[in-house]
Amino acid sequence: MSDSEPVTREPKGESDVSESPVVRTASRTVTPFVVAFGVYLTLFGTSLPGGAFQGGVVMASVVVLVAMAFGFAPTQKWLDERALAGLFVLGAAIFGAVAFGAVALGGDVLELFVFPLSVENMVKLVEVAIAALVAGVIIGLYVWLADGIHGGKSA
Repeated sequence: MSDSEPVTREPKGESDVSESPVVRTASRTVTPFVVAFGVYLTLFGTSLPGGAFQGGVVMASVVVLVAMAFGFAPTQKWLDERALAGLFVLGAAIFGAVAFGAVALGGDVLELFVFPLSVENMVKLVEVAIAALVAGVIIGLYVWLADGIHGGKSA
């Protein structure tokens, strides 16, 4: 083979990852803790460093971790596109409802003290909405890019 010829890889089957039991076991073990840390960042980011964006990205990284450990095709089988779109739409809808619900209650956009709940609870609701929106976008981008790499029609 000369230096000018392109290097091609033969597909290994449905999964293009190593079959390492160590990587798969570590992924299974770490995944719940990563999700818990993402939830922690989201809920306690209002008073500590962190917040909705970071929490959403950390929670979305779980899907990337699972796809790297088990392959994109098996991950795509359990990752429902409707749930992914629902995550994105739910986050945007909650944020929009809070933002413009304040206007309906006589305040300005995102003026949280006009709601019957405490401002702290309203901030947490906004943080959860932003985290869901960010996680939906990050997972969607990953699926879109990975689907294009693996020969999908939508990329």
